[in-house]
Amino acid sequence: MKPPFQTQANGRTYTVVDAGRSFYEALITGTVVDEVFGDFFNPGFAVQTSRPDLGVNAADTGLYAVTGHRGQSFPQITPTTYQVNLVLSAPGFRDSPVQVTIPPGATFPVPAPVVTMRRLPVLIQGRVVSDTTGAPISAAQVLSVDNPTPPPHSLATALRLPLYFAHALGASAQQVTFTSTGTAPLASDVTGGATVLSLTTRAGLAAGSVIRLANVSQTLVEYGVVDHLGPGSAAAAGEVFLRNALNRTYLAGTATTVQFGTVAAAGAAVSLTADANAGDGVLIASALINVTTVAVDQGNANEEYHEVGALTDSDGYYGFEGMGRVVEIYLRASQGASTQTQDWFVEYDQGVNVVDFQL
Repeated sequence: MKPPFQTQANGRTYTVVDAGRSFYEALITGTVVDEVFGDFFNPGFAVQTSRPDLGVNAADTGLYAVTGHRGQSFPQITPTTYQVNLVLSAPGFRDSPVQVTIPPGATFPVPAPVVTMRRLPVLIQGRVVSDTTGAPISAAQVLSVDNPTPPPHSLATALRLPLYFAHALGASAQQVTFTSTGTAPLASDVTGGATVLSLTTRAGLAAGSVIRLANVSQTLVEYGVVDHLGPGSAAAAGEVFLRNALNRTYLAGTATTVQFGTVAAAGAAVSLTADANAGDGVLIASALINVTTVAVDQGNANEEYHEVGALTDSDGYYGFEGMGRVVEIYLRASQGASTQTQDWFVEYDQGVNVVDFQL
C-alpha cells in the first residue's frame, strides 16, 4: 500500500489514504467447438450472463472470459460454492446454456466446461425426374443411406417430419408396425403446431392411443399420441388432445386420412449415439433405421412415432426438414429397380440445400 499523501483542490487540502486495492480480472474462462466441423469461428459469438457484476469478453474463435472483482462477485469463496449461469449464442447456432461451478477456495480463473455448439438445421429438398424424358417421378422414395464405399461412414436416419421432443443420448429407436383399429374424418382443419384434433367420432380412443394422419399422396404422414379426450361421449364427435404438437396442417374431409390403432415392436432396437433436439429431422444412432415406421423412446412420456424417408409428390418434389448434425449425408432416390445415390455435404450457411435426382 502507498503511504498517505495530500493534494489540494478548490482551495482545500485533502489527505488520500490507499486503503486497499481491487482487481478486475478473468474469473471464468471457456471455449466452444463446432459440433459438425470441430474448429469454431463466428464473428457473432456472444456470451450472456444475468449477473450485472460480471462482464464478458468473447472472441470470434469461441474463446471467452467472464470478468469481474472476485471479492465482490464471490465474497464468501472459502466456505461457499457458487454457480454462474451463462448462455452462449452465435448466428446459425442453437443457444447453449452452461452452468459453471465455482468451488470453495477456487483458484481463478475457473475453467468452464467445453461447450459443443449445435448448428441450426436446414432444409434439404429437390426433385426426382426421369433420366430419359425429364418428366417428374411421383411416389419415388428418398432415404438416407450409409456410405456406399466402405468403411461405413454415415448412420444418420432421415425422418419424413421432424421430432416433436428432445431425446437423450442412449434413447431407444425401434422399428414398429402400426395396426389400424378405427378411422374417423377430421371434423375441422388442423393447423401445424396444434395439439387438439376435432374428430367425427372418438370410439376406441383412450389415453396412450396412437393416431395416424396422412394426406392422399402419403407425402405427409404424421403420428400423435393421445393425452386425453375432451368432454362428451367417446362415440360422439369431439376433441382429442395429443401429447405432441403436429408439425404440419391437415384438411378436413377426404383430404386427410385419420386412423387410430396400436403399435408393436418389430426387430431389434438401436440406441441414439447423439442426443436429439426437438425439430431435428435426423436420428444419429448405432445403426441406420431404414424401415417404414420408427418409434423413439417408446413407453416413455415423450414417445413419438415417425415415417422414415420421403416420398415425392405428383410433380416429383420431396423435402427433408430439420437436417443437421452431420458434415455430409448420403441420399438415395429409388422407384422400382431405378436408383441413384448422392453424397451431399450439408451447406449450413444456406437455409435450403437443393439435391436433385435423375432415375
